[in-house]
Amino acid sequence: MKNRKKIGGIIGVIGCVQFLIFSTIAMFNYSGGTSWNKSAEGYTFWHNVMSDLGRTVSYSGISNTFSSTIFNSSLIFFGISIIIIYLSIRSLFLSDKFIFFITIIGIISGIGIIGVGFTPDDILSDEHMIAVWIWILSLSTVIILIIISKIINHSYDSIYYLSFILLLAVSIHIGQGLLGMWSPIVASTQKIVVYLNVSWYLLISKKIID
Repeated sequence: MKNRKKIGGIIGVIGCVQFLIFSTIAMFNYSGGTSWNKSAEGYTFWHNVMSDLGRTVSYSGISNTFSSTIFNSSLIFFGISIIIIYLSIRSLFLSDKFIFFITIIGIISGIGIIGVGFTPDDILSDEHMIAVWIWILSLSTVIILIIISKIINHSYDSIYYLSFILLLAVSIHIGQGLLGMWSPIVASTQKIVVYLNVSWYLLISKKIID
């Protein structure tokens, strides 16, 4: 059982690292354009959202096949690795009353990520946004449950503090979505959320391995 959990943590690390690598490669190969500036060259880190990388045709009107293929594939594998992390996470939490909900809702969050990868924004926009909301609402719920569990068990470790930072960023991003905001600041906030989220899963995976 312990070896199985350790393997789950290793898969979690691999899922996070490969997403960082392949999403970066996708950025360098993006065909250009943002929703605000169709003629922008390449990928503008603080103006393009992550979902732009998964578009089959970029905002410039040029085929984005290479970038979308590697980005969406890496996102799907990342989602699968998230599910495996939650199936391996029980050993980190002493409060059984929360672990069931953390696991189930966390798996739903992973399914949301997989859904994002299967629904390019330019051809399945509505389905794409549904998947995004499934991911981020489930994620925020899990973060809250983990913080509560940590407080109950007086476990004020690195996961506890990073969870607070991530929850703040996620809450701001959810607020932007509910208010219908759409500007470069939203794209910037999304980057912060995504990279904090990946760092959070890396930390959890490391704890599972240890």
